[in-house]
Amino acid sequence: MNPISDLLSLVFPETCVVCTGPVTPAEQYLCLNCRPGLPRLLTRPYSNHTEIMKRFEGLVPVKHAIAYLQFIKGGSTQRILHALKYGRRPEVGQVLGRLLAADLEALGLKNNFDLVLPIPLHTKKRQTRGYNQAMAFAIGLSQGFACEASERILIRKKATETQTRKGRLDRILNVKEVFDLDPDQKAGLKGKRILLVDDVITTGSTIEACAKLIVAEPIESLSVAAIAMA
Repeated sequence: MNPISDLLSLVFPETCVVCTGPVTPAEQYLCLNCRPGLPRLLTRPYSNHTEIMKRFEGLVPVKHAIAYLQFIKGGSTQRILHALKYGRRPEVGQVLGRLLAADLEALGLKNNFDLVLPIPLHTKKRQTRGYNQAMAFAIGLSQGFACEASERILIRKKATETQTRKGRLDRILNVKEVFDLDPDQKAGLKGKRILLVDDVITTGSTIEACAKLIVAEPIESLSVAAIAMA
């Protein structure tokens, strides 16, 4: 037993999702020692992420393409995402959303969005997990940008197999006809600058499926963002 560690656990019961060390309430799940080492992908001055833009080129018009962190197996981003998705810590997504919004504003991307939409989870998976990790991220972004976030407009009509081990073609087929817009809510898209968000962008097939539904509506623009790019 380490009396110092025991005392810290009493004073600061939360731990950093990267190093598992104690964090103060002000550090919000990411300690100040770990934050500088996060594999951020944002550039100064701000520019769209070329690799993400390529994944939507000729498929769906995207104004801004944003990935916050690089996903590296076994790295800090994977630990963060694991805590968010499987550690019952939705607050981690909100913190990441606020951090990304602050970084984007510092890079000159301010007041560019009216509505943040998360990729929806199927009802059964949401009930099992207790929350949608993409919505947690969307809430943080909406707080940082002082705009609205909604998980009522985009809906998932059926459950799908996990995308983790699938190639691009299998991913596209896996999400075909999975998503829809709620007919009673989609009027809220009219004239809006939409930011569509997910936890991870791999091939972009899931975001593409949702984006095609959104751009068919009379919106002003569509942008996409993710916590990480794999």
